[in-house]
Order: sequence, then structure tokens, then C-alpha cells
Amino acid sequence: MPRYFFHYRDGDRLSEDYEGELLPGIAAVEETAMASAKEIIAEGLLGGNPVLTGYSYEIRDEARNLVLVFPFSEAAGSLAPAVRRSRHRR
Repeated sequence: MPRYFFHYRDGDRLSEDYEGELLPGIAAVEETAMASAKEIIAEGLLGGNPVLTGYSYEIRDEARNLVLVFPFSEAAGSLAPAVRRSRHRR
């Protein structure tokens, strides 16, 4: 199974992922990026921090080829319905 590295981009700063994650292919890479970005955004919201829509993952394979750029704005957009539902339950 190939290993993918989820480097974290914040404007000009890049935090490299040196460990990576074994995933079966691009669909799993996208799902993992979405889930991880949602988790980071949700933790930030719970901590009173702004939504990190300007951030992204730059995902590379073992040969260091860029396979996907995943903007956190995609995850933030998919969080909106869940946030609205949870507010109505309180």
C-alpha cells in the first residue's frame, strides 16, 4: 500500500509530514484529508479560534510527487449543516 504525506500549508509556511500514512489510493487520500481538516476546524471552533479556510494540505506520494492539494475551505463548507443541526439540539 502506498504512503502519502499530508503537508500542512498556512500561507507561506509549510509544515512537513515526515511520517505519512498508508492508504490504498487517491479516494482514501481525499477522505482522510477531509476528515482531518474537519477535525482541525472543529477543534478550532470549540476553542474559539477562527475557521482556518485559508489553510490546505499538500499531499505527496513516496516519490515526493504532488498528488492533491486539499483546501480546508472544502471541509469548512461541509461542516456548515452539521454545525447548524447541533445548534438546534441545544
